[in-house]
Amino acid sequence: MNICAGIVLFNPEIERLNENIEHIRKQVPMLILVDNGSSNLENVKSLICGLPNIILLENGKNLGIAQALNRILRKAQKEHYEWVLTLDQDSVSTDGLIREYRDFLENCSEKNIGCLTCNIVDRNFSLEKREEGFEDIDYCITSGSLMNVEITLSVGGFDESMFIDKVDCDVCINLRQHGYRIVRIAYEGLLHEIGHAKQINLGFRKWELYNHSSFRRYYMCRNASYLLRKYHNGYVFKMFLKEIFQFFLVLLFEEDKKEKAGKSIKGFFDGFKASPACSKG
Repeated sequence: MNICAGIVLFNPEIERLNENIEHIRKQVPMLILVDNGSSNLENVKSLICGLPNIILLENGKNLGIAQALNRILRKAQKEHYEWVLTLDQDSVSTDGLIREYRDFLENCSEKNIGCLTCNIVDRNFSLEKREEGFEDIDYCITSGSLMNVEITLSVGGFDESMFIDKVDCDVCINLRQHGYRIVRIAYEGLLHEIGHAKQINLGFRKWELYNHSSFRRYYMCRNASYLLRKYHNGYVFKMFLKEIFQFFLVLLFEEDKKEKAGKSIKGFFDGFKASPACSKG
C-alpha cells in the first residue's frame, strides 16, 4: 500500500515546520511540500537541504490552499501513490499515525473509503474524539486526513474557487455524495492548533473564539454561503447558521470588530453571488 504525505506552506514558523517534517518524513517514502509564495522560502529551503525524499513545489505566489492540495494530489498520482496524508504546516503527527492508518486499511474489507482521519488533539482544547474502534463521520479537517488519491481526483479534488477555509468541508460532502465514506479511527494521531483559539461559556454550551484575521473571516463567511448555494442540504445549512452565530461572537468578544464585521458581511454576499463549481460524477 503506497502512502506519501504533503504539506501546504505559507510563511511557516520554521521551528514548528521542522518538528512537523521530522515526525512525518520517517513514516513515508516521499514528502511533498507546496509553497504558496512564502516570504521565508529560503529558510524553508535551508531546513530541508540534504533531507532525502522531500519534493518542494513552488507556486511563486499564494494560489490558495485548495490549489496547493490539488497539486499535492496530482504529484502523488504521478508518482504512483494510492494514498496521501495531508498536513497543515503547523500540525505535528504522532510517530505511529501512518502505521495505524495502514493497519486499518489492510484489515478493512470495505473498498469505498475516500478519506481516513483520526482523533485530533488541539493545542488550545480537545476536539471531538472516539474512544475505541472506528466510525463514519460527515466531515473532517484536512490536516491529518489520509486521502485516497484516485477517488479524490475522480470527484474533482478540492474546489479551487474557495481559496481557503471550508475546502475540507466541501471535499468531504463531495466524496459522500459520490458514495464514498469518511472514516475516523480511534487513535490520537495529530497535534493541531486552530488559530489563537479560546473557549467561552455562554451558559447553555461552550463556544470557540478563533481570533482569525479579517482576511480569514471574509473567506469563512464567503464559503459558508457559497456551500449553501452549492449543495442545498441540511448539513450545510447548519454550518451556515453556525457561521452567522460566530459572526455575532466576533462582534461581542473579539478585537478589530469593525474591520472583521465588514469583511464578514461582504463575504456572505459574495458567496451567494459566486457560481459554484461543478463536481465530477
